[in-house]
Amino acid sequence: MSARQRVVETAYELFRRRSLNTVGVDRIVAEADVAKTTLYRHFRSKDDLAVAVLRHHEEVWTEGWLRQEVDRRGGDPASRLLAIFDAFDDWFRRDDYEGCLFARALLETRDQASPVRAAAATGLANIRAFIRPLAEEAGVREPDVFALELQMLLLGSIVAALDGHTDAARQARAVAQLMLERDGIQADS
Repeated sequence: MSARQRVVETAYELFRRRSLNTVGVDRIVAEADVAKTTLYRHFRSKDDLAVAVLRHHEEVWTEGWLRQEVDRRGGDPASRLLAIFDAFDDWFRRDDYEGCLFARALLETRDQASPVRAAAATGLANIRAFIRPLAEEAGVREPDVFALELQMLLLGSIVAALDGHTDAARQARAVAQLMLERDGIQADS
């Protein structure tokens, strides 16, 4: 693994377990076993590193884990939309459940012009972009609106799970099913 990748992977694990604002560069370089000059050779600032970490998170979490879980669970498009909640249910019950890195980055970054905030918003937009075609294929009348509504439901369940409500995804799934039924859509499963 290259030094750059080691820095990104180390920062990713630290940011996931703690937060962007509480993890300092000194800790990252110590745990990545690189010199501070190596970090700054690859990243001009901690913000640049945070943007790289958020992009890495999108690859690992959205394009990797979430897409694979929904594909594995299969079914018609409506069932695949509901499968997102089934995947979240499994995620919420893991010992390493830490919440949504994109949402946490948005909450931690108040500056509207921040590249970190933009990267977090892009990560969330790409999750909606994953949901939207499924909604369209399922026959939802307004797929853009539905994707945002479903994402709000997902984000709410993430927060509820952080607060100890491990059944939040199952409860949110029932609401998502009602949202589909509102458009006259029944899922196979």
